Amino acid sequence: MSLFEKRNREVVASGTATLIGKVGGSLNTQQMRFAGYLNDKTVQLSNKSKIIFLVLVCMLFGGASLYFLINAFN
Repeated sequence: MSLFEKRNREVVASGTATLIGKVGGSLNTQQMRFAGYLNDKTVQLSNKSKIIFLVLVCMLFGGASLYFLINAFN
């Protein structure tokens, strides 16, 4: 019966590697497109504006992380 026979692991591993490669390539493409979009949006900003934006983003995500951490123990 073919239901209980062992599969050839090399064939399964090869198919999995192909799928992982396709997903990784797709994610890399999307990441590069998003990075290009952000670069186009920030090219006209001064260095001071970029630093202020970075500090605000760090405070936002740091505050959100702290909020979730505190609520996890309540």
